[in-house]
Amino acid sequence: MLTSQLALLTDETRYRGWTRIGFHGVLLLGVFLLIFSTYIPWFLYPNPSLHYPVKTYAGPILRDSLSVIVQYYSLVYLFTHYGRRPLVLLLGLALYYVVLFTVYYYSSYIVKHYFGLTDDYSGSINHFERLPYGRALFNLGTFFHLLFIIERAFYPLAVKLVLEVYRRQVRHGQLQQQYTRLELDFLKSQINPHFLFNVLNSIYALTEEESPQAARITLQLSGMMRYALYETADSLVPLSKELSFIRNYMNLEQLRTAKRLALASELPESVDESLQIAPFLLITFLENAFKHGVQNNAQKSWVKLSLVIIDDVLNLSLSNSKPVNPYPMLGGLGLSNVKKRLSLQYPDHRLRILDEETTYSITLQLTLSRKEGLVRQ
Repeated sequence: MLTSQLALLTDETRYRGWTRIGFHGVLLLGVFLLIFSTYIPWFLYPNPSLHYPVKTYAGPILRDSLSVIVQYYSLVYLFTHYGRRPLVLLLGLALYYVVLFTVYYYSSYIVKHYFGLTDDYSGSINHFERLPYGRALFNLGTFFHLLFIIERAFYPLAVKLVLEVYRRQVRHGQLQQQYTRLELDFLKSQINPHFLFNVLNSIYALTEEESPQAARITLQLSGMMRYALYETADSLVPLSKELSFIRNYMNLEQLRTAKRLALASELPESVDESLQIAPFLLITFLENAFKHGVQNNAQKSWVKLSLVIIDDVLNLSLSNSKPVNPYPMLGGLGLSNVKKRLSLQYPDHRLRILDEETTYSITLQLTLSRKEGLVRQ
């Protein structure tokens, strides 16, 4: 039972919708029970003056629960999005402290005046009421009062950390299995690449003078095969080489489809050499655009591609026309595989697919890696 629940939480394709809502619901309930447990000794304290109505006891519990929840989601967001940017992270942590203080400051006021609690056992309510907002924010005693709340936020954060470590271990194991399968499939289907290159070089030499266009196609195809066979063994490749592969592929498709295709592409002329990407990750989307959008008929068609790099974030926008009477095609395996690769290698990616009557479009956003030892240009 526990194994199946953990598998559900670690599977990015299933951890969505109601499953995700349910997890956060359990998390919020756990925070409430955690705060409730810390006040149990106070509830059971034998002093008659502490025999308050239930409403009065509920005030500090709701206040502390809200503060812990605000902390949890603030810290998770900061470390998820800015964990690799120390300066931005430090500024975010300063803002997080101000937000936490603001929530606790005003909720303490509400607890006293609307729930009827003169003060709690930590003395927080009277401390915050004695000082105006500005003075209380920079008062040393404020930090020690908030320290109790900050400490309690580490419990749900610890749960999040354990799940993330387990999720990464599962993801690493899946990547290893996938890599092994791909390696075996490659070995099974591999023929002598030197033979292929020799044949292509011979074709290039024969057609260079009589048909320069055919020679150019042969040269591009040879470059694509060399890249596919010799330069994609690692899990990451330079983004510049992947873009060169995409350009060659589009040129070949443009020649194949002749005048039936209107191709508009926007690719960066040059990119930082330290930027890396998983090989053949983007080409699947482009293949689908040509395969399903430009079929072997006389219909006019179009493909639009835009790829922009902003602060190590790759933004891809790709759309294509759809034939009026499309041929039935089997497939979908390539798209399914690339979705799995994105979930495993880029779990924070954003992929949006829009399938309309006359157009098909995708937008993809992911954060690129950088090769160690290379300086940003």
